Amino acid sequence: MARTVEEIEDQIDTIKATKAELAALDSVSNTAIWRLWRFITAQVINYFEVAWDKFQAVIQAIIDNNQYGTDDWWYKKMLAFQFGDLLGFINNVYQYPVIDAAKQIVKFCSITSNSGKVQIKVAASSGGQPVVLTTDQLDGLLSYCQQIRPAGIRFTVQSLAADKLKITGNIYYNAQGDIAVIKPAVFAAIGTFLSTLNTTNFNGTLFCNKLIDAVQAVPGTINNQIDLLQIAAKSGAGEYQVFASSYQPASGYFQIDPDFDLNDTLTFVSA
Repeated sequence: MARTVEEIEDQIDTIKATKAELAALDSVSNTAIWRLWRFITAQVINYFEVAWDKFQAVIQAIIDNNQYGTDDWWYKKMLAFQFGDLLGFINNVYQYPVIDAAKQIVKFCSITSNSGKVQIKVAASSGGQPVVLTTDQLDGLLSYCQQIRPAGIRFTVQSLAADKLKITGNIYYNAQGDIAVIKPAVFAAIGTFLSTLNTTNFNGTLFCNKLIDAVQAVPGTINNQIDLLQIAAKSGAGEYQVFASSYQPASGYFQIDPDFDLNDTLTFVSA
């Protein structure tokens, strides 16, 4: 960290006091030659120390933002993809000549690397929620990844439709409450839970206990009286997988299966 001019002058004075041959330099006049040289020297040293601090900050920023081939590097590169634009080889790096945020279609991304192989899951956005990339968009992203990938690194890129959820259960509520209010509030709580998981923790694991907590937080429901009789998920045209505690989405995000609407699969029981 750069020292102030005054701090440098004080250090010069301290060193001067240890040099007997400089004892004659004792004039307190602001016009004394030795005081002028002390000031000039301190100014020059301060200038270089400030410049060096700025230089170090720039270099550190470059290092921090360009950890080539790391998961964070891949993540930033996916979000920087511009559909419809060609990369240029500029300053020995593949990059876009012009940055156009309107063409940056990848809004959700997760990177998982292991033993030199990188798995990339991506999604575009519609209404703030993840959606699958079109075939043309995914092909463009794959070509982009081929150009920027570090040598020797294998990778896969996928953009899939949301994993479907089927939730069957009994929700117990206080009989004094208004079911016309409680029921839609429970549906909204589940929707908000999934929406938050999809957007703030893309490719995050769905934990059954956290879903139950979200429902129990709805006023009118009775704590510890929610029976999840079955919760199952599937990716694409695959079979439903029943799970008891957690599930990792193949696509990175979830959607309630419209064929199993919550209004039909959740039973509300007064107690």
